[in-house]
Amino acid sequence: MKKLTQLFSILMLSFLTITATQAQDASLDDILKNYFENIGGEDEWKKVKSMSMEGTSAMGGMSFPVSIKTMEPTYMKLEIDIQGKKIVQAFDGENAWGMNPLAGVTEAQKGDEEQSKEMKKQKFQDEFIDYEGKGHKVELAGMEEVDGAQTYKVKMVKKSGDVVFYFFDTENFVPIMVRAFVDSGPMKGQSAETFMSDYQEVDGLMIPFTTEQKVGGQVMFSFTAEKVALNDEDLKAEMFAFPGGEEKEEEEKN
Repeated sequence: MKKLTQLFSILMLSFLTITATQAQDASLDDILKNYFENIGGEDEWKKVKSMSMEGTSAMGGMSFPVSIKTMEPTYMKLEIDIQGKKIVQAFDGENAWGMNPLAGVTEAQKGDEEQSKEMKKQKFQDEFIDYEGKGHKVELAGMEEVDGAQTYKVKMVKKSGDVVFYFFDTENFVPIMVRAFVDSGPMKGQSAETFMSDYQEVDGLMIPFTTEQKVGGQVMFSFTAEKVALNDEDLKAEMFAFPGGEEKEEEEKN
């Protein structure tokens, strides 16, 4: 903020102090009510059963095509095309699987039990929809600044015991960052943060078109959507299935 005069600065400081004080007085119910109103309505979001996103990811100064498909309750498939080689990470509702030709993995391989367990926790439906019925506990944990913006810090303790913090922008009441913690693997215990911005309307619902994921402060993945489709009738459960099906499972047992 440019300082025009000392008086102007003092007046602005006073205004911001008053605004911040008022913001802290907001209740959790107020925050969630405004949140659902601003993203299109809780009832409308309950009607969404799947989402397809097409866009690009930036890595190493280059951009690559990315496709993300998700469907209730837990189906997910991420595909990144890097110079004709397709990296895939997916979850078919029971098993995590993937392949990475750049790492020499040219055929789909199942993830371990821990990976599948973690993926199964990632529900398609917004966790704040009927959160009490899902067995989650939610509380307002104060205020915190995120990238220069004041936010309401909302703590969610899921039924599983996992703790996730959501940071709602105080102006628009939408999450601009989510903080969770890695449960397994070499980065276990580290903070995993997902930043969300550029909210745009799709079929009357507001969706962040830009996301960036960091683990331990290091950028792991960024994505900018160019096309988003809701309730895609062409999206079927078999599209998320582990390639090879029963034949592949028999080979793995032998």
